[in-house]
Amino acid sequence: MKRLYLIVLMLVSFSNIALSADVDGKVSWSQRVVMSTGVSGVVDEVLVEVGDHVTKGDVLLRLQADRFKASLSSAKASQTDAKYKLKEAEREWSRAQELYERTVLADSDLQLAENSLMAARALFENAKANHINAQRDLIESTIKAPFDGIVLERHVQPGQAVINRMNAVPMLSIAATKTYNVVGTVTSSFATKLATGEAVTMTINGQSYNGILAAIGYESVKETDTYPVTIRFNAGDKVLRAGQAAKIHFP
Repeated sequence: MKRLYLIVLMLVSFSNIALSADVDGKVSWSQRVVMSTGVSGVVDEVLVEVGDHVTKGDVLLRLQADRFKASLSSAKASQTDAKYKLKEAEREWSRAQELYERTVLADSDLQLAENSLMAARALFENAKANHINAQRDLIESTIKAPFDGIVLERHVQPGQAVINRMNAVPMLSIAATKTYNVVGTVTSSFATKLATGEAVTMTINGQSYNGILAAIGYESVKETDTYPVTIRFNAGDKVLRAGQAAKIHFP
């Protein structure tokens, strides 16, 4: 009986060893974006340099705003004028209906009043849309930080003209610095024993971090029998660099 117990214990131990592993990995950004304005224009100011830490919502870059502000003012005035004309057309339509019901207005005149009302409505809707677009253009002439992060690249200088009609011109590259990924590879047999959401620990520069298994790849790496795994973790106040070596400790 003791012998059978020892065999079972050894099998359980070997099973636990097989399920645990240390895997080499590298730090990568969890979020990295190349940013540009949504409109063309001339760069007025760039408020950050490469390596600067930014907070979500910080203004990073502005185009010269005079043209956008003038367009917004013109669009606002056009909308006000169109609104006034629409009200006039509505009053004329009401009067025409009243006269028509009293049989003192011809069908053709009633139709003309209705046509004028429809045209005034279309003019107002178009003016309103232009006003919204002008507001959007002014907003999109400024780049703001989409998340807490670090500036990786700066591609433009004040005074530089950027044309974004067909393809957006890269202006700034930003990476998130709160949450990172560590990417490593495991064999196909080991991958089948893993499940996303599992707790995983890592060591980076001697510092231990807790994370979760965020993704398990389904395509092998360069036609080998290894598959990528991605661990996501919060680095707290630590700022890491993409490409740093890491050791992934699977339980």
